[in-house]
Amino acid sequence: MGIADFLQPFASSLTYICVLVLATFAITLIFKTSATTNFAQGTVAALGCYVASTFLISKQWNIWLSLLMGIVFGILIGLFIDLVIFRNGRNVNLVGKQIITMGIVSILGNGIPMIWKYLAPPTFPGLTNQLNTPPIVLDIAGKSLTITVHSLICLGLTIAIIGVLFVLLKFSKWGLGVRTTASNEYVAQMMGVNTYAITAISWGIAGGLGALACVMFVGENGTLTNPFIMTEFQVNAFLAGILGGFGSFVGPVVAAVIIPVFETCVGFFANVESLRGITSWIKVISYVVVMIVIYIRPNGLFGKKVVKKV
Repeated sequence: MGIADFLQPFASSLTYICVLVLATFAITLIFKTSATTNFAQGTVAALGCYVASTFLISKQWNIWLSLLMGIVFGILIGLFIDLVIFRNGRNVNLVGKQIITMGIVSILGNGIPMIWKYLAPPTFPGLTNQLNTPPIVLDIAGKSLTITVHSLICLGLTIAIIGVLFVLLKFSKWGLGVRTTASNEYVAQMMGVNTYAITAISWGIAGGLGALACVMFVGENGTLTNPFIMTEFQVNAFLAGILGGFGSFVGPVVAAVIIPVFETCVGFFANVESLRGITSWIKVISYVVVMIVIYIRPNGLFGKKVVKKV
C-alpha cells in the first residue's frame, strides 16, 4: 500500500467535491438573502442540465456552448422563481417559504420527465469526451495515480468561480448588498439597498451554479437518470452549511470539502483494515460526527455566537 493508493480515492472524488462546493455555495447564498432553505436547488440544477443535454444531443451543439446554454437557463429559472413566485410571498414565514420550494420540487420533478421523455436522451458526456482526451497517469513511487481531465477541468472551474464570487462578495456593491441584506433586510432597505435586486441576482447565480454542478456530476458518470439526481448533493450541501455555519460563506464551502474528504478517508482505511462492512455506514458516520460537532459548536465550525440586547 503506497502513497498513490492513498491519493487515488481523493483524485477519483475531485468532481464530487467540486459539485458539492458549488451546491453548498448556492444554498448558502439563498439562505442568507432570502432567509429560507431552498429545497428546490437540486431539481433546478437538474433542469439546467436537461436543457444543456438537449442542445448537446438533440441540436448537436458544441459541448461548451451547450453547457453555457444550460447555465443561462438555470440563471433564468432562478430569476423566475424569485421574481414571480417568491416576490409575492416575501413576507411569508420560514416554514411557508420552505413549503413553496417543496412545491417547486414537485412541479419540476413531475414536469421534467413529461418533457424530456420525448426530446432528449438522459445522457451527458464528460467535458472532454468530444476531444477524446485520455486520463492523466502519474507515476508515484512505482505506482500509478490516475486523474481524469474532466476532474481537473471541474476543479479549475470551481476554484475560479468560487474565487470570483468571494471577491465580488467582499468588494462589489452586490456583495455589500448581500451582506447587508443577510444582516437585516429592513435596515438594508432603509439604507437604500435594493434588496429586491440583491435577492433576484442571488437566485439567478444559484440557478446557474446548480446547472453547472449538475453537468459536472453527470459528465463524470455519463447518465442523467432523473430530475432528482442532485438530491444527495443537496442533502450534503445542507449538512455542510450546518457544519460550517450558515453565518458565513467561507464556513459552508470549507465544510463542503471536509465532508467528502472525511468520508473518503473512512472508506480508505476501512478497505485497508479489511473492514469493508463499514463502507455502507460512511454516511451515517459522517452524520454522527457532524451531530457531535454541532453539539459542541451549535453555530458551526466557522459560525459566531450572535448576542442581542433585549
